[in-house]
Amino acid sequence: MPVGGGVPIDPETGERFGYLPRKAAQRKIIIRRKLGLPWVLGALGAALVIGGAGVSFFLSNPGRPDKRYADEGALTAYPAGAVSPLRSGNGWVDRRGDIRVWLTSEPFCDADGGWGRGPIRWDASGRVAHSGDNLLLAQTQVAKETLYVDSKAAARVAGGAPGVLVECPNARLSSP
Repeated sequence: MPVGGGVPIDPETGERFGYLPRKAAQRKIIIRRKLGLPWVLGALGAALVIGGAGVSFFLSNPGRPDKRYADEGALTAYPAGAVSPLRSGNGWVDRRGDIRVWLTSEPFCDADGGWGRGPIRWDASGRVAHSGDNLLLAQTQVAKETLYVDSKAAARVAGGAPGVLVECPNARLSSP
């Protein structure tokens, strides 16, 4: 350290450098010269990589599922705790618990929460009560308060209904 204070100067090179006590100098990296152009280019390169990642994330539209899923409208169009017809008319949105989409043209029965109005009936979980196939359950996703349905990846519900369902007195059709 120069006498009387000031900035220390390296006697061999004549460059200025900062003063650190002996213990601190042993523990820290001391940069004794200007960083120069390689450091500036490295920092700009890192900034471009981070910016490119942000732009690609924004352009990928992360809120919407892939092309297999059809947009069925706002989730608020299907009241919670109820069963409503899909906007496309090819099934029902069941929001009595988790969001489920049943792919059937059968009418919904308000009396027992099942489907069908004739001798063949399905219970509220899509299982057939007599003979026949169980209902198809479509894959769904909700993104940005919009319901998306993949009807091509639908699967039949497993199992049979636990008993006989009587004919529905108030079946509701999906389209008026």
